Amino acid sequence: MSGVQRGLSLMMQGALALLGLVGLLGLPGVAISQDTPALRVTAIVQAPAEVRVGATVRLELEVLTSTWFTQPPVLPPLDIPGVLVTPPQGEGELVRDSVDGVSYSGVRYTYVLSPTAAGVVHVPALPVTAKVGPGGPVASGTSKPVSFSVLPQTAGAGQAVAAGKMTVTQAFSIAPDPLIVGGRITRSITQRAEGVQAMLLPAIALPDLPGFKRYPREPEVTPLDDGRGGFIGGQRIDRADYVAQTAGTFQLPPLTVRWRDGATGEPAKSELPGREFTVAPAPAVTPPFSLSEDLAQLRHGLRWVIPTAWLAWGAGLLAVIVALWLTWPGWQRLAAALRVRAKQAAAARRASEAWHWRAWRHDARRQTATLGAFYRWLRVASGARDLRAAVAPLGQDSRQTAAAVLRDAYGTPGPTAAWRGMLWRASAQWRQRWRRGRATAPAHALADELNPFHPEQTATAQHAQGSQR
Repeated sequence: MSGVQRGLSLMMQGALALLGLVGLLGLPGVAISQDTPALRVTAIVQAPAEVRVGATVRLELEVLTSTWFTQPPVLPPLDIPGVLVTPPQGEGELVRDSVDGVSYSGVRYTYVLSPTAAGVVHVPALPVTAKVGPGGPVASGTSKPVSFSVLPQTAGAGQAVAAGKMTVTQAFSIAPDPLIVGGRITRSITQRAEGVQAMLLPAIALPDLPGFKRYPREPEVTPLDDGRGGFIGGQRIDRADYVAQTAGTFQLPPLTVRWRDGATGEPAKSELPGREFTVAPAPAVTPPFSLSEDLAQLRHGLRWVIPTAWLAWGAGLLAVIVALWLTWPGWQRLAAALRVRAKQAAAARRASEAWHWRAWRHDARRQTATLGAFYRWLRVASGARDLRAAVAPLGQDSRQTAAAVLRDAYGTPGPTAAWRGMLWRASAQWRQRWRRGRATAPAHALADELNPFHPEQTATAQHAQGSQR
């Protein structure tokens, strides 16, 4: 049992040592978390004693740290019902403070609030984050909610409420000068107010003027800043063009612009004097050209005159194209039939006796060594495959000539070209006789071998029979 007790004692001592080590390791973390500097965020409302609808209230948000910023603070968006909010623009203002002997430094940002309705305005708590040194950890802080009351407008509602200085000026522009009928007068009213949003400045009504046609322009609304993005106020310019319709002397009426001083609450006004103008009749101007003639000749040079004959030819061509398109399948069949007929005619022409005769005549003049063209012509002209059979019906002289030609062409060891001329002359004579023999005979006529009027044919037939015996 003593061994077991010693083991338990050792285990307890190890557990306590481990807890002590964990505690020692956790102390730096606690120190680090405690050393991380927090942000001091303070919201301050800068407003006059009485805030009325349309006034401007400044909400200053101070963000301070005991170290320094490594990056600018991240400001939250601000949206308050019934209030026109302008967020901070540009750089903030550097501020310093000391709390409980600790020095703080930071930046002051300004929100511009312009109430549009009476009541209590509640500004919620605004959370801000920023990276501070050393090491650049993210620090955060939240301001406390603030509120202020807004009173309704008193008599003269709709007047601008200026928190600071407000100036109202006017300017006139004349074109041409001196003014004539058709000329223009431009009247400009400029309101420049400190501490007032430009869009809250009221419009100045520019009245009509008898003898003139009024053309109002779009107002120019411009915010005013200090050059670094800091809000100062707003500016509004209202303009109207007056175009003279008749000649005479006319008076533009004076104007009164009223507002209420935001600091004292007292009403204020600016008087803008009127101005008298004399409008002269427009001089008679003779144009250097006749406007009516120019209008009559307008675009005449761009006219195209198409002859009637061109229209007729165009209509005819269009009709032909339409007819060809409608009958195109028939034309295709006709073209195919014509191609077939042309091929047949060419084949018949190449198979005719005249074609082969010209080929043989061409070879005979060239003195070629072969008789292919001659035998092709011989077969077509006489119907025989060899020369002896072809000239057998032509008589003894033709047979002797054929035998001599064959002997000279094939029989002698060294044939000469004399036989070719002999064959050419003989073939011309044979051709004539064969063409006469191919003349159409009457249906009742006797065959050539039996006809006594063809003694050569009869003798040839008898000679052929005798040779067969």
